[in-house]
Amino acid sequence: MRPGRRPSCEDPLTQVEASARPRRPGLPRPPLAALPAALLVVGLGLAPLALIAFWSFWRFDPATYWITPDYTLASYAALMDTGRLPVLLRTLGLSALTAALATLLALPAAAVIGLMSGPRKAAVLIALFTVPFFTSALIRAFAWRLVLGRNGAINQTLVAAGLIDEPLEWLLFSNFAVIVGMLAAYLPFAVVPLVLAFGRIEPSVIRASQDLGAGFWTTFRRVILPLVLPGAVAGFLFVFVVALGTSSEIQLLGGAGDSSISIMINDVMRVVNFPLAFAIATVVVAVAVAVLLVAVRFFRLSKLFEDLGT
Repeated sequence: MRPGRRPSCEDPLTQVEASARPRRPGLPRPPLAALPAALLVVGLGLAPLALIAFWSFWRFDPATYWITPDYTLASYAALMDTGRLPVLLRTLGLSALTAALATLLALPAAAVIGLMSGPRKAAVLIALFTVPFFTSALIRAFAWRLVLGRNGAINQTLVAAGLIDEPLEWLLFSNFAVIVGMLAAYLPFAVVPLVLAFGRIEPSVIRASQDLGAGFWTTFRRVILPLVLPGAVAGFLFVFVVALGTSSEIQLLGGAGDSSISIMINDVMRVVNFPLAFAIATVVVAVAVAVLLVAVRFFRLSKLFEDLGT
């Protein structure tokens, strides 16, 4: 192998060396080692989702308050014909906007942690981002009511500074308040994948860009950003999926009539209309899977899991 050449999985010499390397006795082959985890994912993850999709086509019998195996699209028709579709679209829009803002906010934070901090300092900073998870989601959402309310900290500060004459009403019980609450709660889900992506960047790549005369913004735009794009997409997906199932921020920070997918499913389950609840959940899972497939196809999400030498 020539000096300075990085080995890759396509290098014949590397493949011969890997095949000649003795395996540690007693260790199972990779497919067998992954079998328990695969069975766990299928049994606890995929199988329940498949059953939910299957039962969503059954019919709800009001006489027995149970579901019967009469295959129909009535539940999906009820989802489209009633006021539930606007709730579904609104939740998707708020989740996507929250995920996009969280990704933008996570970029500089992850750059500081992944590129400019040592291992010990990076661990401390990551731990600080997890502090919000030490308390209940209800407590976190209610705390924002004390900050954004009419007599909250922000309004009192603005009035005392003479910037406004009366408290701002739109800070609370609005989409703004819901997005702020979800950003504060779910920002770590966007930070961690980006930190991992920044940590995979070789310092020599940045030095080479600087040696070629590229400035800070050129290096960031042409070198760093393409390398961390898979981490940004992964962070977006994490926040998007988690925000889809939120209810605390909607209930405590949204308006009186605001609803979300999780609240809608809970209301349907109260009247034991299980097929309709299953249909709503199936649509949400289908949307999440579609977004994931788009990310894998067009935004190189798989790069995040490739070996650094490939």
